Amino acid sequence: MKISKIFFNLLLSTFLVSCGLENMASKYNTVDFITTPPTLQAHAGKVNLTLDANFAQKYFAKQATVDFTPVLTYEGGETAFKTITIQGEEATGGEATIFNATGGSFKYQDAILYSEKMMNSSLELRAVAKLKDKEKKLDPVKLAKGVISTSTRVQNSEDLANQNHGYEHETILEQSATIYFLVNQSNIRTTEKSTEAIKSLKAFASKGYKTHSITVISYASPEGTVNTNDNISDKRMQSTLSYTKRLLRNLKVDGARNKDMYIQKSVGEDWKGFEDLVSKSKIKDKRKINKIVNSIVDVDVREQQIRDLAEIYDALSDNVLPQLRKATIIIKSYEPKKTDEEIAQLSMTNPEQLDLKELLFSATLTNNEKSKMDIYNKVVELHNDWRGFNNIACIYLEKNELEKALDYLNKAENIKSGDALDILANKGIIYSRKGDLSSAQNLFNQSNTTEKNQAILDIRQAEYAKAARFFKNKQTHNATLAKLLNGENNARCNEQTAECYYLNAIANTRSNNYDAAISNLEKAISLKDSYKSESLKDLEFINIRTNEKFIKLTN
Repeated sequence: MKISKIFFNLLLSTFLVSCGLENMASKYNTVDFITTPPTLQAHAGKVNLTLDANFAQKYFAKQATVDFTPVLTYEGGETAFKTITIQGEEATGGEATIFNATGGSFKYQDAILYSEKMMNSSLELRAVAKLKDKEKKLDPVKLAKGVISTSTRVQNSEDLANQNHGYEHETILEQSATIYFLVNQSNIRTTEKSTEAIKSLKAFASKGYKTHSITVISYASPEGTVNTNDNISDKRMQSTLSYTKRLLRNLKVDGARNKDMYIQKSVGEDWKGFEDLVSKSKIKDKRKINKIVNSIVDVDVREQQIRDLAEIYDALSDNVLPQLRKATIIIKSYEPKKTDEEIAQLSMTNPEQLDLKELLFSATLTNNEKSKMDIYNKVVELHNDWRGFNNIACIYLEKNELEKALDYLNKAENIKSGDALDILANKGIIYSRKGDLSSAQNLFNQSNTTEKNQAILDIRQAEYAKAARFFKNKQTHNATLAKLLNGENNARCNEQTAECYYLNAIANTRSNNYDAAISNLEKAISLKDSYKSESLKDLEFINIRTNEKFIKLTN
């Protein structure tokens, strides 16, 4: 009798458990599921899902749990979001509790990485109800269809960091010499004509380069009256100018007899030079001197107050003022250059005759990929310079061969000396394209990349407002994409490419201008036939799928 009672209780328990699960399964259609957004979208390389579930009264068994798993299914596979467990009020192990008497709700959020296959997909919710040692699969619930992937249409148009040759078609060389005078004197002493600075000036002038300009600047030390010092500065100008003309004419310097080649400037009292020399000197109370210079406008009063500093003035008179009684001669000349044609030829026939800058520059003179590669390899071979490998990486980046590009950037990094920001910028582009957005941002920060590169990364990071601000007055593909994703449905691309026409068609549909959408879509398909099948999957065009013109266009 006792055994029969135990058996009966066990049978009753099993029956009740079975009834509880069956009841939940039979009334599962009363559960209300809402996805936000109603159609899934890809942003920042991910598909985000927000799911709200509401349960009616008396639905959820007190001791039951249900495992809910949203799954995105597509041709060739599926990707599951995380599973969330919901429990009845007498169960354990759940992340939210639903009471039997009152019902209840839960909110769920998760994200998965986006792939192109998800564009044509279906989101379903799978659930398994459990009660004690029993479980039952509930019918899958279709939540949404497809993923809008417009944000992934970013074009790889970044600024590659390879403009690093440093070559100038025009380089102005400069040589200067300073002549010093005695106090209140303007005649040039013989000893001043044979200084090392003058010898260097003569050697430079004798090279026979084409002259850019010849400048003479004269000064006076700031003791005495302003008028006196202005006059002595003017006289020093004239004596130094006469000396310079004679010297350069004797050396047969280009332009030496051309008066328009000369630039003359008489500064007068050199208070700036005075302040600089005092700051660099070991004179006591030099801060007090510079305070007087900076605070007193009247130069006569300023000079008198400095003179009143008796102990200091002797040091100024010996060590500072003599260096301000001067005139400086500056010769600027054009550095002789090879023609672009000569550089291009030597890069192929005898690259050893080019310096590093010329060799790097020569790669910009050809459109032949192999020639560029050969030149950049010579850069490494002859100069062991990292820019050779870096710029080869950019050739692969242009073809979006990211692994090869990264390999060469690593080679460049191994031989670089000092900062090589180009390497970091190019690595940032690679990581941006590969979807490692945080690494890309870090590299862009380190390399101080261009605003354009940052704006393209902003699109990929779903920072649409920031990207749209950069592209404000532009109508390129990426500019239009940024604005469109930022809610500016009137944005239009003015590039006559298949990609731009397709993007304009999307903008048209968002603006409910369906005739214009079909017109732009027709242009896109005429240039790129694959857009025919792609537009059939693209949920941007769901509102015109029944349009006869659309059907005819995509058949």
